[in-house]
Amino acid sequence: MKKRLRKKLHRGEFRELGFSFDAKFKADTEMQVVEAWLQELASLLNSHSLEMGGGWNSNVCGGFITRERGSVTPEEQDIVRKWFDEHGQNLESVTVGELKDAWYGW
Repeated sequence: MKKRLRKKLHRGEFRELGFSFDAKFKADTEMQVVEAWLQELASLLNSHSLEMGGGWNSNVCGGFITRERGSVTPEEQDIVRKWFDEHGQNLESVTVGELKDAWYGW
């Protein structure tokens, strides 16, 4: 495959990596606490030039974290994982997936 096509299709050296996560809140968690948690998560991601797509409600928050251009590094994944551990007082469980291809890793 030619380089131009690999770039257009995000293949080979142009592959972009990201990771998924699922956070389940404790049953008695108030919506205001969930919203504050999401604001802090958004601030963390913004400070590292990361983006998240996904959804949330009062019970669960889940999504995929990536970068607009390029890949998430293992170090950035560890930063997010540690943040989840430090801010997990209202969480029942958190699952952080492995780095995978953001375009074709499904």
